[in-house]
Amino acid sequence: MFTGIITEVGKVKSVIRKGYSARLEITCVKTGEGLDPGDSVAVNGVCLSIVDRKENLFFDVVGNTLDKTVLKRLKAGDAVNLESPLKLGDTLSGHMVSGHVDGERVVKGSREASGGWVLDVGILPGDEKYLVARCSVAVDGVSLTVGELYRGFFRIFLIPHTLDNTTLKSKRPGDHVNVEFDMMAKYAGKNGQKGSVTMDMLAEKGFM
Repeated sequence: MFTGIITEVGKVKSVIRKGYSARLEITCVKTGEGLDPGDSVAVNGVCLSIVDRKENLFFDVVGNTLDKTVLKRLKAGDAVNLESPLKLGDTLSGHMVSGHVDGERVVKGSREASGGWVLDVGILPGDEKYLVARCSVAVDGVSLTVGELYRGFFRIFLIPHTLDNTTLKSKRPGDHVNVEFDMMAKYAGKNGQKGSVTMDMLAEKGFM
């Protein structure tokens, strides 16, 4: 389990393709501290298991994960958002992020704004039921708040701290990003039609 608060930005040292899977070697400073093979790390929001730890961290990525995420697009030299797993008793500064990405979405707009940056992320039909203004969403593993929802995309406003400590400032129209919708929003989207849980009810109770 993760929070969407990035530990550090790492760098891809190598990508070795093996049939339908791949092995990633990632250079980092803080993320691997106290972790061993078998422990989880979020790489651009994707929960991966450390398979080897030397000077760098090594991860095996199966074909299904490559198909559904931006990890298939990584190459040596690319920067990636890294997050260490949440430990019992840690402060939950972002929101609950599982590391099970819902899919890739395309950046529609990226521009500087007063005091920060605006990022527009495209959505697919059916995504709308997981999104309302001021709900949480993870983009490339970063916990963010939906600022505005439009037909075909949602808009997020990035503060300077986020720009300085993640890869999001480098995103340009046409780039792909991993998106994980808020777990409570997905639960509401699945069950709301039965009247048991709705987006309005979650917002009223303070969950969103």
